[in-house]
Amino acid sequence: MRKHDEFEDDGRTIADMSGIGPAPTLRPHRRKSGAPPAEPANDRPWEQAPDWTPKEKFWAVLGAMKATLLIACVYLAGLAVLLGALFLLWK
Repeated sequence: MRKHDEFEDDGRTIADMSGIGPAPTLRPHRRKSGAPPAEPANDRPWEQAPDWTPKEKFWAVLGAMKATLLIACVYLAGLAVLLGALFLLWK
């Protein structure tokens, strides 16, 4: 068997886990009633709803409907080709 190399920490941080404490296993965690909840940081702005005008909303909905109809038409065309081939095969 090959002997494994010793692990060497290069000091890079993948995820900061400094603010996480131990999790209770037998009882659920309860917050203290006197402590206010911490305000979340704005570190994920892409998850917030965009401020769109009604015209922009209309065009976004229209674009989504166009994409959905295009995919549905491709599936229906494939089904038509399959049925046509099967009818010709069994004729």
